[in-house]
Amino acid sequence: MSTNDESNILKDRTVICTYPQRKHDRFYEMLAQSGATVHAMPLIETTSIPFKTKRKLTDYDWLVFTSKNAVPSFVSNHPELSNKIAAIGLKTAEMLMQKGIVPTFVGSGKSSGDFADEFMPKLKGNERILLILGNMAKDMLLHKFKQKANVERVNVYETRFVQSVDPRILNLVESNQYDALIATSPSAVKALVEKIKISPRQLRFISIGKTTTAAINEYQAVVLATAKKPSYLGLAETTIQYLKSNKTTIKD
Repeated sequence: MSTNDESNILKDRTVICTYPQRKHDRFYEMLAQSGATVHAMPLIETTSIPFKTKRKLTDYDWLVFTSKNAVPSFVSNHPELSNKIAAIGLKTAEMLMQKGIVPTFVGSGKSSGDFADEFMPKLKGNERILLILGNMAKDMLLHKFKQKANVERVNVYETRFVQSVDPRILNLVESNQYDALIATSPSAVKALVEKIKISPRQLRFISIGKTTTAAINEYQAVVLATAKKPSYLGLAETTIQYLKSNKTTIKD
């Protein structure tokens, strides 16, 4: 196949992203290079919020960052950390390193459950752990780690649903004029379900990982595929492979 054919392999395919396009965004770049039309329809936004820990920071043995969004807010308040640092996934670890902080432990990033299974053997028992989270994060890690350690959580950023989205793109969703919705968080899935006038069962998603896929399943929406690697690169590769292997799902 020629280079030109490769660059147009997804011609006439329409993908809608539920997160905002970032600078040098690998997902958008790879899909566009394959000929797909990619629409950005951001559904959530995050902002730092004031926070205070119950103890002095030096009293915690481990600080656990559960997402890259938690890093800027926390580190701006505590630029020098002497604690052991754990991060869920490479993106969170990379954000920490950009701030000059080298994680002691980096999980695979596949899901919070996987991270807990990977991290628990590192605990000797009775350590003090501070979970650094967003307001919408569930307490799964808190309950899991309490089996072996003293655990507290602190919310350092807030996830909010955007007030309005582009009505033209939302109409593409409601009129079934797309091939796949791209979901990178449970919050985005929930936000879309609250925006649409159609049944969630009519939605078709490609998901970044197991946690987001579980959220999609809760609404009985269709999971076309889940990224084999929980990253934007892995999401792009999975989306391209799925669309290459499956005929268009758009209905007239």
